[in-house]
Amino acid sequence: MKAISIRQPWASLICSGVKDVENRSWQLKSLPVRLLIHAGAKREKLNEDNMPFCWAFPLENAQLMGAIGDLKDVPVSAVIGVATVERCDTESESIWAQEGPGAEYKWVMTDVALFKEPILNVKGKLTVFDIPEIDENNLPELITPPRIVRDNDHLTIPLAEEVFDQVSKNSIGSVEFNLDDANLHLFANDDLEELETATVTFTCGDKALSCDVDIYEIYMPKDEETDEPVEYEGPQGQELTWYKIEIGYAHKKA
Repeated sequence: MKAISIRQPWASLICSGVKDVENRSWQLKSLPVRLLIHAGAKREKLNEDNMPFCWAFPLENAQLMGAIGDLKDVPVSAVIGVATVERCDTESESIWAQEGPGAEYKWVMTDVALFKEPILNVKGKLTVFDIPEIDENNLPELITPPRIVRDNDHLTIPLAEEVFDQVSKNSIGSVEFNLDDANLHLFANDDLEELETATVTFTCGDKALSCDVDIYEIYMPKDEETDEPVEYEGPQGQELTWYKIEIGYAHKKA
């Protein structure tokens, strides 16, 4: 099967459904194409503490849902998953799209999944290359990115195992998500008015917990020093304000 080597943490961010664009100086000739994602031996000097807010917000949401763990733990020199390169655009509104030399083409990544167990100690190459021992029709066990689902006034929210366990232990509590363009429609309308939400089911693998919603509120986190709403720069240089949604829950009585 054909593969492409991508530095970490970009490779894991793509396969976990966080990063939807891979920036390249060249385009693929035949599209769409299904590719193995190989995590290269080198890492970018990027982590949860030094990345721009517009990248940190969706990453934090994905970690809360268990789609990806700490960036320091992602594997290198390994085949970690699969993705479909849907098309190669020259312009993109994705927060992950970059400009300048080396980013002339924005590969739009769809239908992504992680291998449950990465295939370690695999050497990559600079362009698309073959890994003949992996068959496209008989791939290792895959993990697709978890997603939040809304059904009228009910939300189904996947959580990372440690978060789900905490929610299970506390009969009353709350979870919070950052609001961005990707998830806004699940929580609010375009005017940032909260959607009516009465119940929520938290899931983790085969486990599920049904709860009533007693708090459902959008708010702006405040800067600890100035006590003002936190503003940050968007991918196109625009000034944006940080919004979060708090979902307060109470376990349903048996």
